Amino acid sequence: MVSLKNMSRKVKILLRWLVPSGELPRGQEFSVPARFDHQGEDWTSNGWSLTITTEGVPDAEGRQIGTARFSMSEAPHDWLSVGKRFMIFSSKALAQGLVEQVLSD
Repeated sequence: MVSLKNMSRKVKILLRWLVPSGELPRGQEFSVPARFDHQGEDWTSNGWSLTITTEGVPDAEGRQIGTARFSMSEAPHDWLSVGKRFMIFSSKALAQGLVEQVLSD
């Protein structure tokens, strides 16, 4: 029997944008590929997308809070634990992220 425990883990995150405001994803909710710090150079062979919902606007240093969850139920939800760091991408690195709190499992 498959456990459904972590199929919808949602976490509070802190993003630090690496691109100018004109290059930020459109809308408050978007889905983008993420590379976690423990993944190697071949991360795309085990790549997963995060669905991110941002709150407000970035501050003067490009920091913004939000929530994140994996887009796929088969994703390694244990990667979304407090202190985990990741990068989100489009055609280039968009932001560095940090998981601050687990909101739901």
